[in-house]
Amino acid sequence: MRQLHFIVNPSSGGGRGGRLAADLTAVVGHTAVSILGRGDLSAIISRMNSEDAIIACGGDGTASAVAATLATLAAQAARADGPALGVVPLGTGNDLARTLGWASFSPHHVTALVATLRVASYRDHDCWRLDGPGGSRVWCNYLSVGVDAQVAQHFHHLRLRHPWLARGGLMNRGLYGLLGAQQRSLALTQVVRVADELRLPRSASVMVLSNILSYAGGATLARGIRMDDRQFEVVALGHGLRLGLATAGLRRPRLISRRAQMSFDLGCDLAMQTDGEAFTALAGRYDVAHAGTIKTLVAERLR
Repeated sequence: MRQLHFIVNPSSGGGRGGRLAADLTAVVGHTAVSILGRGDLSAIISRMNSEDAIIACGGDGTASAVAATLATLAAQAARADGPALGVVPLGTGNDLARTLGWASFSPHHVTALVATLRVASYRDHDCWRLDGPGGSRVWCNYLSVGVDAQVAQHFHHLRLRHPWLARGGLMNRGLYGLLGAQQRSLALTQVVRVADELRLPRSASVMVLSNILSYAGGATLARGIRMDDRQFEVVALGHGLRLGLATAGLRRPRLISRRAQMSFDLGCDLAMQTDGEAFTALAGRYDVAHAGTIKTLVAERLR
């Protein structure tokens, strides 16, 4: 039977992660549960067999941290065929969990969840590497530049200053909406230059490179997005109402291109996010390339 090791972010879901860690320990034992940041992910993964799975319990950032470690180990040839990645959603958007079919699974039903994860099938999942002035990052869901990354960055700072405000779920979504309404428009074409023939529309305030179907808590950016075709979709989003309609699924964003690799230049420091983790990207050249493939567990109905 597949062995599982759970990596839990205790702060996810307004503290639900901490309670889940205790519940999981009661079911699978303390040696199969680790707290994010308190152990060496590489060492944990290296001890696991290719038939096993490491389960990220948290938001998209938690899942991305585990996925990046899996992809990095594979690229270093430390593991030719590593364990699969599973997801228990505790975050705000849970876009990877939505794509893999786990968003409706309740973390309260721990015994049933563990049993389901042990027999779940898997799909290949592309990972991507961003190389730029600030170093390298591996991402597996999406990368974005512009207003939405600014909102994510402000939300992160607000959560650090006032943790009682970010209780997860609807509260976080409401905070995102308020912060988004306060953002000024951004003429992305004046600060972002994409190499070769690809051109962003003048109305663009956000550029998204998407590897999965779900974005911003469930919006679909383009038809036909696959996580295993070694391509990502380049999508342009507007500002204000247009951005709101797109993230609410009421307006289809503009699909610019499908790419296997890409380069772009930032004319100034600008907000960027990879898999929901926002940061300030330094001005300069950025290259995006395939970083290998990992296995991700999918819910039974997606087989």
